[in-house]
Parts: sequence; C-alpha cells; structure tokens
Amino acid sequence: MGNGDGSGAPSAKIAEVQRLATALAARVRYAQLVGRPVYEAQISALVGAARLMDEERAPWPPMVEEVLTELARAIEGTEPAAEGEADDSGGDPAKDAPGQP
Repeated sequence: MGNGDGSGAPSAKIAEVQRLATALAARVRYAQLVGRPVYEAQISALVGAARLMDEERAPWPPMVEEVLTELARAIEGTEPAAEGEADDSGGDPAKDAPGQP
C-alpha cells in the first residue's frame, strides 16, 4: 500500500531515511552532551522520520530510538537538570511548549 504513489517507498529510500535520521539523532545527542539547545525542528524531523519508518514497517536505527526515548522522557518531566539545577519551582512555559506534539 502506497501513499498516492501506488507502490510504497522503495527500500533504498527507507534506507536513506534511516541514514539521515541516524545522522540527525547523533547531532541531537551531541547537542545534549555539550549543553547546546535541541531545536523543535530537529525533534519534529526525527518524529516524522520515525512515523515514516513505522508506516513502512522499517526498524528504527538504535540511535534514533535512544534519542527519541530520551526526548520523550524529557517532555514528560523527567528531564535531567542541565541549566537550572536549583530551579525546581516549576516548569518554564517557554521551554515546555515547543516540545509538545
């Protein structure tokens, strides 16, 4: 079953999605490690790639799965304190809103 093309995504295209998603996940992981921001567009791109892989029944690369799992935990509120370790008084709406689906 395809999405309008009639045949579905060829395996070479899915392999390219997996490769690019892995590269993006590695960039996100690096940004997390060095304390740089992770942008909403990066998260959206990873989620979109994961959905495409699910639709095509292709496995998620391990790095993609690891990063998305970690991001989901952060969104749920179990984010490790990175910038404001002593600031446990409440959520910052400016930081919390962009990660919401």
